[in-house]
Amino acid sequence: MKVIFNGAPRKVKSKRLGDIIKELDGAYKQGCIIAVISEKKGGELKNEFSLKTAKGEPRIKIAREKETAAVALFHEIYKNFHNEGGIIDWISEDITAIGPIGTNLSVERSEHKYGKWDVFFGFGGFDPGMTYLMISKRAHEAAYGTGADALIGRLTRGRSIITALGEGDRIEAITPIVTKAERIGFVTSDLDTEIKEGQEIFTYAKIKLSQDAPMSSEHFLSLARDDIFHVDDLTHTYIASEALKGLSLPLETIQYRSKYRLSVRYKGTEKGKIYAYKGSRLPTPSHNVFGEIIRGGELIESAKVGDTIYTVTEPKWMMVVGKTQKEAEEFFEREDIEQVREGNQDDNAVVVDQVPALTMEIIDRGTVRTVGVEKEAVFDVTLFHKEAPKTVWYFKKVTGLINRPIGYLKVHFTVPGMLVLFQGNADEAGTLVPENLPKKGVKKGVLGVTNMSRSNRGMMGIRMEENKEYGPTGETLDGANIVLSIPSLSTSTMSFLSRLKEGDVIYVKEKP
Repeated sequence: MKVIFNGAPRKVKSKRLGDIIKELDGAYKQGCIIAVISEKKGGELKNEFSLKTAKGEPRIKIAREKETAAVALFHEIYKNFHNEGGIIDWISEDITAIGPIGTNLSVERSEHKYGKWDVFFGFGGFDPGMTYLMISKRAHEAAYGTGADALIGRLTRGRSIITALGEGDRIEAITPIVTKAERIGFVTSDLDTEIKEGQEIFTYAKIKLSQDAPMSSEHFLSLARDDIFHVDDLTHTYIASEALKGLSLPLETIQYRSKYRLSVRYKGTEKGKIYAYKGSRLPTPSHNVFGEIIRGGELIESAKVGDTIYTVTEPKWMMVVGKTQKEAEEFFEREDIEQVREGNQDDNAVVVDQVPALTMEIIDRGTVRTVGVEKEAVFDVTLFHKEAPKTVWYFKKVTGLINRPIGYLKVHFTVPGMLVLFQGNADEAGTLVPENLPKKGVKKGVLGVTNMSRSNRGMMGIRMEENKEYGPTGETLDGANIVLSIPSLSTSTMSFLSRLKEGDVIYVKEKP
């Protein structure tokens, strides 16, 4: 059968969604939602009509829900208002009259009120043989030979066109509006879903990022580092991800937040939150618009909180921190970017920094410097997300792990054989409530953060030995939150930590 798969017509033998993806070797990530779309053909509307003129196409919308005799008659004779019957025959300050044609409408000589842009039947000389389609250009009272039930509807578009028409101009045709095909769909992660002939399938959203918003684009790339957009919030006009809520950004681009555009709030309580729009919204001075979904926008139409969407970006994320120097070289060769190695330049050295850091700047310059260190300087750590969520957020933000694969800690002070203290940020730790406290003592190799109950809040430290009285930062046990552990405490690891001195830097990478 024929389907449309990620925008391309394809023929498939399979009917089950998972089998179709496998048959087409389609791009998909396990657990992400898939959009399935069907088209329902459009048709003529009976409640909206277009008036074709040389100056444009005004529109009439039928005003009455219950069809009157005048509305029923209009549906029968609207095609007669063209050629000789479509001439602008009569113009005043109050009306523009199209016609005349003959009808059998009854005559009524009393005055009636007409609203601005009302459309109705009226007579010339109280004669039904001279029936006009009249458009009221201002509110007024008059006797046009017909009653209140002669009202057909209102002019909803092209009012300036009607005003500009002069006597002798012509209505070329009046035609009912034809709707576009209606797209009806749903999203699912059930690969057993049966697909029908002609349906469209979207397994990912392709996002084009703006070079005019390099920081906002990088913010999104780091949020979707695993090519996943998590839906944490939604309304009828947007879905949003809160994974990086709390991070500040500079003002870059204020634009209309049109359908399928992406924005990030760069200030206020929701700063760092990323939005993808299902419907258009006005510009706001607190949002940067940084990208657009150019394929697979249907995925956001029916997404729910808790869903995940597979994303493909253009350009891809130019982040090689965490790779080896050799892996970084191979990556940039594919992207036609020149790499300059710095620091430890060995093939197996781990890249811990890159200059420039932003994807858009790397593309613009065409060159990047990658800074390497020996593998021993990068520690795989286990973060206690569940036990200490606020402390994990603080740790990731202060070390840089929040938006890149490797973070760093700068040594502040050491007590040989006992503990190593690292620089923190007292301002960021101002609301760091006690959590995951070491109630029964501290094991070696765990890192703690001094919480808001102490004057040295924000200080981070690792214990080199077990202690039942004092935490990793030298505070009593109720003064430090345990945020992570180093699972591989080998002899070489302990030796490396014991040699650290003030000003040294170690690097941390979250263990999968």
